[in-house]
Amino acid sequence: MNTFLALVTFVGVVFVVLLAAAAARRLARGKVSFGDDRPLAFGSLTVPLAYMFCISRSSYAKLEKELKQAGNYAPHALEQFLAIRNVLVAGWIVFVTFAVFSASRSDGAPLALFIGGTAVLAVLFALPRLMLQSKAGRRVRQIQTQLPDALDMMSMCLSGGLPLQQAMLRVSSELETSHPQLAQELAIVQHQADTHSLSHALQQFAERIDADELRSLSALVTQTERLGTNVASALSDYADSIRRAFRQRAEEQGNKTSVKMLLPISLCLAPPVYILLLAPALLELREFVSRETRPGGALSQASENVGQFQQIQGDDDRRGR
Repeated sequence: MNTFLALVTFVGVVFVVLLAAAAARRLARGKVSFGDDRPLAFGSLTVPLAYMFCISRSSYAKLEKELKQAGNYAPHALEQFLAIRNVLVAGWIVFVTFAVFSASRSDGAPLALFIGGTAVLAVLFALPRLMLQSKAGRRVRQIQTQLPDALDMMSMCLSGGLPLQQAMLRVSSELETSHPQLAQELAIVQHQADTHSLSHALQQFAERIDADELRSLSALVTQTERLGTNVASALSDYADSIRRAFRQRAEEQGNKTSVKMLLPISLCLAPPVYILLLAPALLELREFVSRETRPGGALSQASENVGQFQQIQGDDDRRGR
């Protein structure tokens, strides 16, 4: 009976995991924009499953920010993420509990199952967050590298006579194929600028992506609009400064890499070098010793002479007594 319950639990957990994986793939598929009303991962149970475990407000806000940085602006993106993770964790807890009770008659098996289940539980709880952070960091870096090209295009549009908001809208439509991440963010900035102001939209953009380049861009646009200076030349100069900063950062990373590789290279190359240098000499020494210790060899005669000398010395000592 216990084996049957464990088997049923295992099948149920596998089904839940497959369902959660399908929901995660559906959640991450495609580009998410405003007004995205796709069905929830677990239907009406998504919100209750999301708040199955307590989460602090700071963690809630940080997770929501990471989802936006990853490009997921769905209305219930946070609830879907938490629901998928909670289902994985709860399903594994139920499975491990039944497995421990089923193996309670075996010596040592419950403890091993408990330790292994706890380790897997920690992985199931941390892995979705780590994947989300990795995706968010990769997307932020892509936006940072794509920003100079967009600024150059906006500078050309401004030089052609377009207003800044219209130039941003045109650039976002042109970048949908080559730079989809930045095009999505510029479209969001355009929507926010229509409802509020461009300075406020750029500030929200900088807070959402959390990059120094975007904070400086927001301050630059606000200052140029306030002072009435040429925005096109300011954007072009700022794009050049960003590229220069990227080049300097790459050179700095290259210089650090040479120092970081010094210890691994020395540890990995020193043993082969010593083997190549000392192995021939050691082999020659071994062959010489094995050859000369044979009867008639130099080392054999020397050992015989030493033995005779010790025998004569022993005889002398006995005669002296």
